Amino acid sequence: MIDELYEATKKEVMTTKEEYRNADHPMPRGPNDLEEIISRLEKQNQELRLDNQRLTKQLEDTLKQFRNKGAL
Repeated sequence: MIDELYEATKKEVMTTKEEYRNADHPMPRGPNDLEEIISRLEKQNQELRLDNQRLTKQLEDTLKQFRNKGAL
């Protein structure tokens, strides 16, 4: 028995342009554009890591305050 969803997806194959149009990032237009996309994503990744470190420190400080007050 063949699944109906499988049959529907088999008939409607998306092109590469359609896939990139639905994606979160633009379609690379050449090697330089791809390098720009990679560097932008690396920068975003670094910013997220720094933000996570700041949030972790803030959470640890808040927990220390609660422990010092005897709330925890």
